[in-house]
Amino acid sequence: MKRKRSSIAPSAFDLPVSRRRRVAGLRREEVALLAGISVAWYTQLESGAEITVSPALLRRIADVLGLSRLERAYLFTLAIDEMGVVNAVVPELELLSCPRIAGETFEDEIAMVLRAHRGLKTQIYSALVHGTLDDLLPNLDESRCPIGLWLHDDLAPAMRGTPQYTRAARLHAAFHREIDKVVRIGTCGESRPVELLLAAPSRYVLASAALERAFAHWAARAR
Repeated sequence: MKRKRSSIAPSAFDLPVSRRRRVAGLRREEVALLAGISVAWYTQLESGAEITVSPALLRRIADVLGLSRLERAYLFTLAIDEMGVVNAVVPELELLSCPRIAGETFEDEIAMVLRAHRGLKTQIYSALVHGTLDDLLPNLDESRCPIGLWLHDDLAPAMRGTPQYTRAARLHAAFHREIDKVVRIGTCGESRPVELLLAAPSRYVLASAALERAFAHWAARAR
C-alpha cells in the first residue's frame, strides 16, 4: 500500500503541492481523508496491525489507490479471509517457510493446517502481483508443501484410515491442481485470465473453500 500511494501524484485528486512536501506521492493522511477514515486507523492498516476491517472500507481504500482487480484481491487476502475474519498473515507465511506442522493436539494441528492454507493463498496473490513466482516453487509440490508433508508423512497413522483423511487428501490434491493452472497462466504475463481464475466462483476459489470446510469438519469429528 505504501508503494502504491507513493506512485500517485497529488494532482490526480487536485491536492495542493508545496515546496515543503517531502513525498512524491500521496501522504497517509491524504489517503485517509479521501477514503473517509481516520489517519490513525489507516496507519495501523498499512503497518500490518491486526485490526478489524470491512470489505466496504477496503473497497474505498482500493478506489483511492486505483488498485487493479488483482491488487484488490491481494489486499483483501491480506486483510480478510472468506469467512470475514482478520488473518494473522505474518505467522501464516512464517509457517510456510518452516514446513513442518506439529501440535500438542490434533485440533492444534488442524489450526496450523488452515493457517498454512491461507498463508499459501496470500503468497500466491503476492507472487502474481509482484511477479515473484519463483518464490512459490518450494510450496507448489502437493506432497512437499507444509500440508502435504503433514498429510503424507507426519500425521499419526491412526488418523489416516478415516474417511475424513481420504476426503482432505483428495481435496488438497485438487486445490494444488488449480494452483498449477493459476501459476501456468500467470507465467504468461496475462493478468486478466489470472484475475478470473482467482475470483469467485472460480474452481480455484471453490476448491479452496471445500478444502477449508473438510479440515474444519475433520477437527469437529475428532473432538
